[in-house]
Amino acid sequence: MSALTPDHDASMTFHLQAHTRPPGLLEVAAERLGARLVEDRLVVRGSRPSVGAPTTRGTWARISWCPPSKVFAREFSGLEASVAVRDVPKPSFIQATHWMNEGLVCRAEEMTFIGEPVISTAYTLDKAPELTDQWWEELSTALESLAGTDTDRVSLTQEDINRSIREAFGTSIDTNVSRWVIGHGDLHWANLTAPRLSLLDWDSWGLMPRGLDAAKLWESAFRVPALTEEITERWAPDLACRDGKVSRLWVCANRVLGARRRGKVNDQTEHASRVGKSLLSELS
Repeated sequence: MSALTPDHDASMTFHLQAHTRPPGLLEVAAERLGARLVEDRLVVRGSRPSVGAPTTRGTWARISWCPPSKVFAREFSGLEASVAVRDVPKPSFIQATHWMNEGLVCRAEEMTFIGEPVISTAYTLDKAPELTDQWWEELSTALESLAGTDTDRVSLTQEDINRSIREAFGTSIDTNVSRWVIGHGDLHWANLTAPRLSLLDWDSWGLMPRGLDAAKLWESAFRVPALTEEITERWAPDLACRDGKVSRLWVCANRVLGARRRGKVNDQTEHASRVGKSLLSELS
């Protein structure tokens, strides 16, 4: 995690998150962590209210807040649990602390600082990144190492898959997953660095359908056809199998549902809807 990694859809929603943070949040976080925050390098990121900043001792701090009813235990523990992950380049967990502020559950995490730039400052890419064969090989090796991690964390359930696809496309088909693997769960271009590879944001890692990580890379590269083709070729066994198609369909469904909630359709939504319908036909 670094000050160079704003998350996808860096829109007014995220800026509002920063403006509405609880009073004194950063001061309390700094005191509890025992570290001074570099506030002029503050970054707003994530789909949940949070901000991040480097510290004066060379680490990275992320501070989040939410009502008790919105505490998502899996995401609250992702960074700590990632200590179990071996042989994967990523930030290392240092400490975390929780407290209440005006009825909100607040959390501050400290981790090692990753200074390498992210490949994209948005979820999706607008142009092809310059990635070497070595980078791709290291990513493949990292995902293989991650798949061997012993954990009981769950990134995505069968129930979540069925519900999202049904709500997005208004139809029920057999979307049962036959092979589940341990993966990152949020593998897109704003969570990957280059030229030196690191995988950022470990909130969502755990058990998930085969092909889900590759499916997220594939979908978030939709504006760069040559890159989507390369991803499809590199992860052909995972993406071409039935579980891989279900994973891609679920990613498309989430994109459609997100646009529906926001009341705003864009080229990414149109792509997800079009490809999702094609995948539905293949899986029926």
